[in-house]
Amino acid sequence: MAQPVIGRERETAVLRDAVRDVAGGGSAFVVDGEAGIGKSSLVAAVVADASSHGLRVLTTTGTLAESAEPYTALHLLLYPLRDGIGDLPAPQRQALEVVFGRTSGDQPSPLLAGLAALTLLSDAAAAHPLLVVAEDLHWVDAPSEWALRMLARRVGEDPVVMVMTTRDTATAQDPGLRRLHLAPLDDSAADELLETVPGAPRGPARRDLVLRAEGNPLALHELGRSASGGRPRERPVVGRVEQEFADRYAELDQTVRLAILAVALSGGTSAEEAARVAARAIGRFPTPTWTEQASASSLLEWAAPRGIRFRHPLVQSAVLSASSPTERTAVLRSLVLEHEDDPARTVWWRAELATGHDDPLAEEITALGVGRTAMSDPLVASRAYERAAELSSDVAARVERRIVAAELAGLSGRVSEAALLVQRAREEAPDPLLAARAAWVAETLPTGRTGLALGDLGPALHAVSAMQAAGGVEHATAALLHLAAIAWDHTTEADPGDPMLVVVEALGLPDDDPRSILLAARTEPVARGDQVMERALAAAPHADDEESAWLLGYALNLVGEIETARVLLDRALASMQARGELRTFPQALMGTSFTTSLAGDVARARALAGQAVALGGDLGDPGFSAAARCALAWFDALDGELPDLERITGGTEAGAQVLRSSAMRATVLGAEGAAHLVSGRATEALERLRCLLDPDHDAHNPSFAVLTSHDFVDAALESGNRADAEQRLADLEGLHARWHTPMVRTAVDYARLALIADDELESAWATLQHERWPMPYLQARALLRLGRRLRRAGRNDVARAALHAAQERFRAMPAPAWEEHTRDALRAAGERLPTARRRSVELLTPQEFRVCTLAARGMSNRAIGEHLFVSPRTVGAHLYAAFQKLGISTRQQLPAVLATDGGQAADD
Repeated sequence: MAQPVIGRERETAVLRDAVRDVAGGGSAFVVDGEAGIGKSSLVAAVVADASSHGLRVLTTTGTLAESAEPYTALHLLLYPLRDGIGDLPAPQRQALEVVFGRTSGDQPSPLLAGLAALTLLSDAAAAHPLLVVAEDLHWVDAPSEWALRMLARRVGEDPVVMVMTTRDTATAQDPGLRRLHLAPLDDSAADELLETVPGAPRGPARRDLVLRAEGNPLALHELGRSASGGRPRERPVVGRVEQEFADRYAELDQTVRLAILAVALSGGTSAEEAARVAARAIGRFPTPTWTEQASASSLLEWAAPRGIRFRHPLVQSAVLSASSPTERTAVLRSLVLEHEDDPARTVWWRAELATGHDDPLAEEITALGVGRTAMSDPLVASRAYERAAELSSDVAARVERRIVAAELAGLSGRVSEAALLVQRAREEAPDPLLAARAAWVAETLPTGRTGLALGDLGPALHAVSAMQAAGGVEHATAALLHLAAIAWDHTTEADPGDPMLVVVEALGLPDDDPRSILLAARTEPVARGDQVMERALAAAPHADDEESAWLLGYALNLVGEIETARVLLDRALASMQARGELRTFPQALMGTSFTTSLAGDVARARALAGQAVALGGDLGDPGFSAAARCALAWFDALDGELPDLERITGGTEAGAQVLRSSAMRATVLGAEGAAHLVSGRATEALERLRCLLDPDHDAHNPSFAVLTSHDFVDAALESGNRADAEQRLADLEGLHARWHTPMVRTAVDYARLALIADDELESAWATLQHERWPMPYLQARALLRLGRRLRRAGRNDVARAALHAAQERFRAMPAPAWEEHTRDALRAAGERLPTARRRSVELLTPQEFRVCTLAARGMSNRAIGEHLFVSPRTVGAHLYAAFQKLGISTRQQLPAVLATDGGQAADD
């Protein structure tokens, strides 16, 4: 068994326990701390412990040189499992075959690559438990890091322990991962470590060394090894260690230094290649023992599979900082000559060597930026466009590339750099279109000081108008679609589309263009709702491509058409998921969840929102995760659970900002009203829901005002405020006169039925029992209200028929709390039913229910995992837990136990 690392006994014990208990389920850890703090030593200890317990160990390490190469780290990690790629589902297999270079094609998105890696690891773990180690996450290429973090959040049911190390303490806080922060060693542990260092000083010199090292193990070892007790303390400890490495580097022969510099600049080179590069640079080879000299100075070490590597990442940064510009230039030129047949590898070296304009090279680097953008890697893409701009002689091309670089830099979190880039672009723009595009990007950067950040759409709309006036209709349309989404979500005005109407009209898009239809839906959902629905329904039969299906489905969603919207959104969502698309997929999940809930499938709607929450974590977007949790709170309210604002925001400022938008405030108030109503607190429900009808309230939103009308009417009637219910019906009838979508019509039908006179109850039942409302939940609520009133009127037989119809619909959704209310009403109507006893299916968690529903359709564990972004073993764990709750033993029993009606499983 591996010995605990000095001063890290607690962390060693935690990881040792995870290894020992791996058969019971997986776990994932992020070990963070400054350079030299002992992360690698801790990893070495857990690797030794895992090996002694029979775990298979897979490792990868990020390097500065390879940080710009997509999927380098993931390829290194999965290479030992390459024989299993052929067994993966087709989209996943294709993704990894491209990553491994087995086939040509566009690089896959991190979502698809991460899902493929998850399945591959899960398959391997079924044979032998795994320890997966990813060191130096801060230098792992962006697509690999995204995929690794996705993996780490989803190994809970697989016999896999994941350990990732990083210097970046800001990214160590990751929901779903356990953080092990390595603090400096205390004086006692520091002294114990020095006892293991040959030649370490004693007495006052040791005390001074401990003081200077500030608890950093690498500093203790290296400074103790050099015994340089008199070195001043003016630099931080990491800087002092780096200087120690730089001093050792400077003492070596020039040819040895150049060979080491070749390793630092190239990454992954062999000793022989490094020697050749040095010889090209200076005209003579280093001594054959150059690697031994570098090893004796604790700069390099031998390690598979790269052959040689730096002993510590600080060595590489020390070498790069200590080398002169002349030496660096000479080695870069040699590297370019060494790899002249591989222009893709040399492009960054050639870019660094270039001193003036070089348009062919600028085109190469721009192509690199295009590829990285497609792979959702805005960090490398922005740097590529930025360098391409510097190399461009044509001012228009230079400004174009700076604009794109600024936009991508903002997406990657480099806001200050983005602001500088876009300012330079605005100053140099040679024509009105480029100037307008630069102004648009400047307005959308998350600086906190733009008009958009302050709620003023004016500057952004001016930029869109300028783009359109300059002939950039496509740019203006894309910008306006984005702006319309922001306005819908964040404006405090009652009608968020009004400021954009003139700009939308000026675009002059054809009426049947899906983008035009969506813009109309976003900007004027009420005023033009009928036009949107008519145009979208006419275009729907021809929406065979993903983009059209998404635009039209979302437009119909916004204006309250449900059935066609669901079909189109499901189609678009399936395509996006198969491609691993990341730009629109999160929004598509949310839109489909909303429409699915209106269509009566609450279980699937909840599952989609749950996937959206997980995806928000994968994307590192706490704001989107908060919006998805808000949707879950809406569904939870059907069971009487009040929204928990702290849980929704996740304790983040970005999450809190989301809840300031009118749509999210409306969601929360609507959920509070629904929860109070189902729990029998009608007065409290009415108080919350009244806010949504007030155009002056900051939570007013036209769609949510309609969507909560049934709860408002019920709360008003049950709290003795019939006049409020009658007024709401009158308002809805007025709205329906100009907005004829199914959502509004159903709200009107519900309010009318709730307010009919007692002598019309039986005729209402005679009609309602043969109707199929587009919103089954509202029809179930209408049947429940009708059944209760029929019972009070003494018509128990008819009341029971209406209540059974309501119960059937509530069960199919499912909506357990409302189903129980229906059972209570049936008992009151004279039906003998067992007292409160939950059906076994109601014991399932939302994810268990979703897995069972898919399994009931005949889908395999692997196919379900692909659908839900979890590993096949996780699917198996959910099924096992569900079988225990349902009292069954085979998948074949699921359809009968779930008792889905009307082909719901097939629709799902």
